[in-house]
Amino acid sequence: MTDMTTGEAVPVATLVTAAAREALTWHPLEPFDGVDYKLLWRSGKSVAGLMRLAPGAEVSPHAHVRSHHHLWVTEGSARMLGERVGPGTYVHIPAGVEHGITAVGDDGCTMLYLYLREADAVT
Repeated sequence: MTDMTTGEAVPVATLVTAAAREALTWHPLEPFDGVDYKLLWRSGKSVAGLMRLAPGAEVSPHAHVRSHHHLWVTEGSARMLGERVGPGTYVHIPAGVEHGITAVGDDGCTMLYLYLREADAVT
């Protein structure tokens, strides 16, 4: 949305209902087998979504050079940063810190994730 008097972008709130979330399509997270995501919101290089890992799936160690990664486990379990995580666990990974997801439990694991780009980072 654009302000007609200034021509500048106007912030717009996002609300995703449970029904709208269910209607969104799961997409494979390449190159990881058994890992899918739903995109809930995007603003520039910052995003929010759901990540679903099938039992036994893994996300190999990697780092996000310019983005902080926030995760909130909603269902299932896995290992991150050397710890077993389950429903209600919150994880913050600063930009540049290596991390991965292993040992996904028998019921899989679903997480709300945010990649928040540092304000002063160059794209």
